This record gives sequence, structure tokens and C-alpha cells, in this order.
Amino acid sequence: MSWDRIRSPQRLAAVARSRLLDTPPEAEFDRLTQLARTLLSAPFAFVTVVDDRRSYWKSCLGVDLPPGAPPQNTVEESFCQYVVSSGEPLVLADVREDARTRDNPSIESMGVVAWAGFPVRTPDGEVLGTFCVVDTEVHEWSETEVAMLADLAAVASDQVALRIAVADAERQRRRAELLDRSATLLTAGLELDDVLAAVGALAVDALGDHAAVHTVQPGGVLRLAVVRSRNGSPRPARRSPVRISTDDQRGPGRVAATGRSELVTDVPATLGSLGEPVRRAAEVLGAVSSVSVPLRPPGAEVLGVLTVVRTGGSPPHDAGDVELAEVIAGRAALVLDNARRFSQERDFSLRLQEALLTPPPQPDDLAMAVRYSPAERRAAVGGDWYDAFLLPDGATALVIGDVTGHDRTAAVAMGQLRGLIRAIAYDTDAAPAEVLVRSDIAAAGLEMATTATALVARIDRPDARSGDRVLRWSNAGHPAPALLDTEGQVRLLDTKPNRMLGVEPTVERDEHTALLTAGQTLLLFTDGLIERRGADYDQGIAALLEALAGLQDLPLEDLADTLLRRLQPAVAEDDVALIAVRVMRRAPS
Repeated sequence: MSWDRIRSPQRLAAVARSRLLDTPPEAEFDRLTQLARTLLSAPFAFVTVVDDRRSYWKSCLGVDLPPGAPPQNTVEESFCQYVVSSGEPLVLADVREDARTRDNPSIESMGVVAWAGFPVRTPDGEVLGTFCVVDTEVHEWSETEVAMLADLAAVASDQVALRIAVADAERQRRRAELLDRSATLLTAGLELDDVLAAVGALAVDALGDHAAVHTVQPGGVLRLAVVRSRNGSPRPARRSPVRISTDDQRGPGRVAATGRSELVTDVPATLGSLGEPVRRAAEVLGAVSSVSVPLRPPGAEVLGVLTVVRTGGSPPHDAGDVELAEVIAGRAALVLDNARRFSQERDFSLRLQEALLTPPPQPDDLAMAVRYSPAERRAAVGGDWYDAFLLPDGATALVIGDVTGHDRTAAVAMGQLRGLIRAIAYDTDAAPAEVLVRSDIAAAGLEMATTATALVARIDRPDARSGDRVLRWSNAGHPAPALLDTEGQVRLLDTKPNRMLGVEPTVERDEHTALLTAGQTLLLFTDGLIERRGADYDQGIAALLEALAGLQDLPLEDLADTLLRRLQPAVAEDDVALIAVRVMRRAPS
């Protein structure tokens, strides 16, 4: 077994970035391990996260842990070590017969006899841990079982990727907040020492585990002025002066002499090139990576150097961290950096597209099914979306929309507009028409520069006696909703739509109402469901009404699948989003 791979700084950084260590069980992972136990007839199933000391059991079904015992064992006790060290699956019918595993202490302590596991990887290919199953008897794993285990491990890796994407987006949001705060702190009127202390504190929050600020002193030396640590209690640091010299290969002295930023992604490998005080500090802190940037006001000389350090378990710094450190240090670059960060947020919107299309709520007496079917040729990149959520007063909000365009830009705009409409609808208690007006005005004010069709609907809470619900909606250039009654008849709730969003933000918008009774099914959809090459809009609507008719007794999920099967061509030319809502019959009291 190779400990080099297990202890690789890049792999350990990926483990830290996943933020899965020491987190409680989650249904997303437990469902996978339960499925593995069922399909493979194995008593135990795990999703593990392995650092350099332990194998943490993010999901561990079938294991009876003593009260208060952490769900983990040491790397040496784990079978995951063999997968992490090799990067390959390990499938053993009897671990006692294999030279690699026959002396593993878990054979005795946990009764492990058969073991099969596949790597769980991060998006950049690092092995985070394993998806594995354990049997207490000899188990000849069939090809089918091994294939199923591989598929489940891939799904677990996808779940990890989603977690990392969400965490990255959150980190970008926190960084943006810190930059806003730095704009408040780094203003005229602050003393130099206060500014330096604020820079150090902000740098730790945004970029690393420890930060130091050196100031330029007469005689060509740097004085350590500020030390900050994430835990609030920095280790003692020598305050020996650092020579300012271009002769130094690396470190704050060279940054002060050249006025150029420095990125070190592997500090241990460069210790020999550091001056004595800096090398000693790096060793004491256990530095893994660092960023040093000059503190230089516009048009002035270098006043100091900001250095941010990350220690073991944190991801190494990258070029983006250098840019952020330069923004914090340079003050005047704040506006430009915010523009850069806006671009990064757009990229995150694309990565989070699938995450935005969340499962719908299930309110009392309402059943709901949603579908998003991407166009075949665009591999899930498009501007169609759906949304459904509960409002503070207990009503149910529905949104269906389609951003103009069929590319990555449309997908990004979709995420932004969806979030805007959701926030306004939830926070303002506004009626659907007002939600569209406010969203349109806000989008214009925020210079989102996009056009879209959208329909916002609200289903009120049921009448206390009849159980009927009032449907209210407003339509910004979107296809009208369809209503399927209990007899299988379908009618279009066809009202004259108002202008689409992004054309005339201040236009007045109409609102419409209808009564939803028990057993009726409401369908909201995007135009990809009805538009066909060689057919006009009316023909598409007629095809929809025909396909929906008579489906009143189908379970809602089956109804949604049936519509897609009947109406979508073999090779989908456009994205389709739909929401189906059914008013459930109340049980007799």
C-alpha cells in the first residue's frame, strides 16, 4: 500500500473542500447505501471519506455503533485504504485469503469476511473515499453486483460534486460579503495600524488559516506588524526583521522589492529558498501554500506585504486567491474585482443549474410532479425552468419560464431570474401580477439584460368547508396553463398574455383566477412541449390537449411521463419544463 497517495496534499485538500468530514448522516447518501444492501444482499454498506488518519463513515447502514462513538475507524483498520492508495476498486470474496488484507484488524473487530468497494471521486478526479459493501460470510460477488456497485459509487461521486459546487458558491458569496465589508473598513479616516489589522483579519476570513502583514521600515527591512489566525489565537511568532532584497528567491522581502505578487502552492518544497525568519514561521505554522501581495496605494511605493498561509487540510491557493488578495490589499481595485467576481458567480450559476431545479414541495391536499427534459443537442444547457415553493401564508407558488436563447448564457440568466422571482414572491406577499412587475423592474435595475416568458401562479389554501382552492396567475408572454377535470376533459385557461419580461419593465400586468376542485389537475409547461418543426402554435396546443385528455386517473408522476412520451420527439429539439398539480380528495372526517 502506498501512503503517498493517501497523504497527498492535493487529495487531502479535496477532502477538506468536500466539507463532509464529521457531518451528520444525510438521506441522499443513506438511500444509496440502503439500495446497495438490498441489491447486493450485504449486511453492511458504507460511504466513507478518508483523510490521513481515519476513514469517516458518512453513511454506515447495518452498523450498531455504541452510544457516542464516532462513525469511523483508523486508516490502518479500514479496507478503504487499499482503494484510496491505488485509485482502483477492490472486490474480494474472502479478505482472509488476500495478502493485502488478511492481517487487517477489522477482520477480527468487525467480522469482515467479504468486501467490495469503488472509489468515490471529486470532480477533479481525487479519490475522496469509497462506496463499499461488507459481508460477514464468503461472498462471491457476481459481475452484475460489481456493476451495480460501480454505478452506485458513480452516483455518490455525483452527489459529492453537487455538494462541492454548492460549497464553492457559498464561499464565493462569503468572499463577496468580505469585500463589501473591506470597502467600509478601508476608508479615509482609519489609522494605518487599523487598516493593516483590518486587512489581516479580512484575509484570514477569505483566504487562509493565518495572515501576516509586514510594513516597510527605513533601512530596507520589513517589520511584522500584524498576525491573525482563523482560530483567533495565533501561535507566537518571532518579530525578526525581514530583509528587502531581490536576491531572495521567494518570500515577503522579494515581493516588497519587486512589487509583484507571489503564489506558492507547495511551501514545504520551497523552504530552502526562504529567508531564515520566514522559513522558521512556515515550519511552525505547518504552511502548505501561501500568497504574498504588495500593499501599494495607487501611484505610491510599497508600504508593506500581506501574506496569507493555508495549513494542512485546506485546499492550496490558486491564481484566483492572488487576485482576491490584491483586491483587499490594493483598495482601488475593489470595483474591478467585484466585476470579476460577478463573472465567477455566472459560472457558478451554470454549474448549479441542475441543483436549482429542486424537487417540489408536497402541500396538504395537493400532489405535485415536475419534469425538466433538456434538448438532446444542448446536453442540459438551456433557459427553461420551473419552480414551486410554499409561501409564508401557506399558499403554494408555481413559476414556469423560458429565457430567450439556447446556450450557456440563457442557462445563467435562467438561474438569476428564477432566484429573483422566488425571492420577491416569498418576501413581499405580492399577488402574481405584482410579482412579475417587481421582478421585471428589479431585473432591469440590476442590468440583467435578458428577455423571458414566465407565468407566476398562486394556489390558495383550501376552503375550510369545500376544500376548493382559488388559482391566481399572471402571464408574461408564456403558453397558457391547461386544466384536466375529473371526467378527463381538458380546457386551456387561455387569457391574453401580457408582454414578456425584459421588454417594458413598468407595463401593467393582468391577473386571472380560476377555481380548482378536488381531482382536477393543473398543467404548466414551456413551449418545448408544444412546438414542432413544421407545425404552428395552434397545432401544438391541440396535440397537447389531445395527449392530456383521459389521463385523470393516472398517478401524477405517470401522467407527467406519459405527456413527455406522447409529445416529445425521439430527438428533442428544445428544452421542456413542466409542473403538474392535482387537488387531492379530502378523506372524510
